[in-house]
Amino acid sequence: MAGLIALALLLTAGCNPTDEELATRIADGIKAAVKNSDVPVGDLNPLYRGVWPSVFYVDPGDRQHGTGWLLEPGLIVTVAHLVEGRRQVIVRQATAPTFVADVVGSDHLRDVALLRYDPAQAALDPRAMPLPMGNATIDDIAKDLLALGYSGSGVKRLGTVGSPKANAGILSQITNFGAASYGRNLEMDAAIDPGDSGGPVLNRQGEVVGMVRAAARHSADGGLVVGTFYAVHADEIRTAIASIESGEQ
Repeated sequence: MAGLIALALLLTAGCNPTDEELATRIADGIKAAVKNSDVPVGDLNPLYRGVWPSVFYVDPGDRQHGTGWLLEPGLIVTVAHLVEGRRQVIVRQATAPTFVADVVGSDHLRDVALLRYDPAQAALDPRAMPLPMGNATIDDIAKDLLALGYSGSGVKRLGTVGSPKANAGILSQITNFGAASYGRNLEMDAAIDPGDSGGPVLNRQGEVVGMVRAAARHSADGGLVVGTFYAVHADEIRTAIASIESGEQ
């Protein structure tokens, strides 16, 4: 904002500047606006490179698969609909060995499940670090999001799956489906496909603000919807995890 004000001042200061002087003033004003802008400049590659080892391919063993992410050593979060009816799942990594995790519990109303594994037995990629939880409000609408997931990924000969796909977009809206049906969700245009469910949705600060849940197919009046995707809101994830760990789920 300060840069934009400076630009306005530059254009109004002085008397009858030449075309060359005016061009210089405009260029200087634009530089000042970019320098002082609150909007991050640059791509999402540095963020992706810092978080992808913490994202896993979750295999429930029924020819379906999804994604999960590291909450803390020994705990992985994924979506409930992926592990429904399962006590254990196979967890695959990009290049590190496969391991088994137990399904601790699921919150089906919010579509959140918690997996537990033994850190002493599972050899995680040394770059895999717990992903911090963040938040998303209406003030974040139109800000960048990065969704990671294993859509379209195949299992390689040694059981590894390579790095997850990166799906970039923006936060379109925050939608509340109600306490009896999924609660609050992020509405985004970061394209997701089968296999991405359970993947983390991160802001530019590398915080998990949501978890990939589903793609919208039809509107309330039955019309076809294209380009709208839902993620479980971070607050709903926190509530679900607390409920599962307390034994309420």
